[in-house]
Amino acid sequence: MTDLFPLIRAICVAVALWPLPGAAESIVERSRMLTVEESKPWRGVGRVNVANFRDRGMCTGTLITEDLVITAAHCVFSRRTGKPFPAGNITFVAGWHKGMMVASSRAAHVAVHPQYRYGRKASVRQIASDVALIRLVQPIPEEKAPAFPIGRTPAGTEALTMVSYRRDRAHALTRQDGCTIRGAAEQVFALGCDVTQGASGSPLFTEIRGERRLVAVVSAMSRKEGKLVAWAVRAAATMPEVLARLP
Repeated sequence: MTDLFPLIRAICVAVALWPLPGAAESIVERSRMLTVEESKPWRGVGRVNVANFRDRGMCTGTLITEDLVITAAHCVFSRRTGKPFPAGNITFVAGWHKGMMVASSRAAHVAVHPQYRYGRKASVRQIASDVALIRLVQPIPEEKAPAFPIGRTPAGTEALTMVSYRRDRAHALTRQDGCTIRGAAEQVFALGCDVTQGASGSPLFTEIRGERRLVAVVSAMSRKEGKLVAWAVRAAATMPEVLARLP
């Protein structure tokens, strides 16, 4: 992600979160950049690119149907104006890998959570509403890039997988396994992941009966003891309100 989308300072949220009962420390696997072959199962994860005469930036987004992409709400707002970008300025690029892609489409419509207010002071409610859906002009078929069904967040002791286009690895996917849920409040939880700037909009996955399910989206970060902590939004709980705002 570029400087267009600032790091959200969410330290004030920490007091509102509590450890999950029985949540234990686990070994978090180091994140690593995927090769083109390793990226193939994740082609439905792509870059949300924004470009106009004065703004340029990117986040991570994920196909949840052939024509719907989920990402963080602040990714579709201009830092310069504080207003949402016109849909025509937003492009989703599926399976981007060092100059190659499997498909791309401009946005036809963009909807954000009804409670989201860009630039508002961080709080549990603000972070929980930091979700957006992008409807694509051209659907991307399953054979090119598979969409990921939405699933419920598992118990806090179960590890999740995060897949992202990080700021320091913007041209290839990075995967990290072993992301545990360390605390939760309402629809927000804190992740035990080795995160870095640029993770906004990144999906978190779990496996349910052998099928990968998208359970959450990274929406904010804060610093704790010198390390970045990621805050994620439960997708199943927040998406219906956003979906209702799409034409």
